[in-house]
Amino acid sequence: MGLVRRMVSLQSVEQKLLLLALLFVMGGSIVANLFAWDVKWQIPLIYAVLYVLLSVVIEIRDRQTPTPSTHFRTSDEFFLSFTRLVRTAERHIYTSYVRNTPPPSFRSPAAQQYFRTAADWTRRNPGASFHRIIGVPAQEPGRAEMRQWLRAHCEEMQGLANYHARVVITNSGVDAVNLAIIDDTAVLLLLTSDGSFMSGHSLERAEAVNSFRDYYRSWWASAEPLEEYAQRTGLMNPDP
Repeated sequence: MGLVRRMVSLQSVEQKLLLLALLFVMGGSIVANLFAWDVKWQIPLIYAVLYVLLSVVIEIRDRQTPTPSTHFRTSDEFFLSFTRLVRTAERHIYTSYVRNTPPPSFRSPAAQQYFRTAADWTRRNPGASFHRIIGVPAQEPGRAEMRQWLRAHCEEMQGLANYHARVVITNSGVDAVNLAIIDDTAVLLLLTSDGSFMSGHSLERAEAVNSFRDYYRSWWASAEPLEEYAQRTGLMNPDP
């Protein structure tokens, strides 16, 4: 707390000094013109003006720096932002979908557009990689619906060598905190409950990206490859 106060105090002092410097430069330029000072005496004033202008420009730029975090009030806001970030990705996308209801439970056009964009991005960027952790409930309700969607999902993504999916079996009635990591740019967090949207957040700091990426890799390592899960459980077998 003391450090914050000192920083605020120093910033206030700097602003006052800049104001004084600006007044001094203005007064000096008037005096220089009135008394027709030699140009060599006006050069320091010119440098002082440049310094003051540069300081003001830097301060304006810093104030316009995008906020490192964003809160989304609705699911549409979240998925629209998600879609924009996916389209700008260049190397890798890490996502999770660990819920008790399958993706079609998000019925808004924005959510459906996100899932289409993610699949299209994977096809258009064969040199990049898309990772997804998918949760399948261990029992009903939810297990049959999720497996039905997962079967269709396997068929949709078949043949895409840069798409990687793993499965975790869930035993909780509460959805996980789902996330997406876009390159080194941002982490998006999605909180849901009982199949409905609760809250969404975007963190756009390198420290957050690195921390969540390490967490995701641990989660990924403990999950079962989708191909093995499908073979072990007969996912692609026709229903009796």
